[in-house]
Amino acid sequence: MSQKTRLVGMMNDRNRPRTDDAEAAYQHLFDAIVDQRLLPGTKLTEIALVEAFGVGRRMVATALQRLHWEKLVVFIPNRGAYIAAPDADEARQVFAARVAIEAGTTEAVAQAADPKAIARLRDNIEQEHKLREQGYIREAIHLSGGFHTLMAQLSGNSVLADQVRLLVARTSLIVNLFDNQLGMAGWHDHHDDLIKYCENGNVEQAVALMREHILEIRDGLALDRRRPVAFDMVRVFARG
Repeated sequence: MSQKTRLVGMMNDRNRPRTDDAEAAYQHLFDAIVDQRLLPGTKLTEIALVEAFGVGRRMVATALQRLHWEKLVVFIPNRGAYIAAPDADEARQVFAARVAIEAGTTEAVAQAADPKAIARLRDNIEQEHKLREQGYIREAIHLSGGFHTLMAQLSGNSVLADQVRLLVARTSLIVNLFDNQLGMAGWHDHHDDLIKYCENGNVEQAVALMREHILEIRDGLALDRRRPVAFDMVRVFARG
């Protein structure tokens, strides 16, 4: 194929993401949802994903089934698999769930005020700031959502941590799907202050700020308006 006719983003052994099994395929898809490379309503064809990851169809099907259980992918009879596109009511429920759960995880972290935990949170936010300064916005978005997942992990409750991880991914779809004023930029607001409150053991302030932070993201959405999305699966997973 000549340079002029080379397809942009074409997969080959050099730029194909490293995928050895269904777990790795799942993680690639999950990460692409969180950092907004996979958009709501995107059709996921097994053939394209087999090409993208270099694994068998059974592994791809397993990864898609797991995402379906997690409400990140929907199966439409006679049409196939699609990235979930939450409606306004589901969006409100997701944010309500986050407020309820993350108030508890934040309380636990602030009560413990563990220096090692605070250091991990601070490292997360410092990496995010550097990525934003360098223009790596999608990578920064991933770390911004990861801040909430890390906070939940540091609470010591693995069940809640897993729920927060999934709710963050669903929030990414919601923010992308609905017209909004803040976009994903609003995800990192308040994180520095949250770390300070947790470090100083200011439990009430930390919990109140986490609630405010999540509700601010929700209130920045126009849940009565959806934005159109376009998608090219080949380019999503190509590296460089």
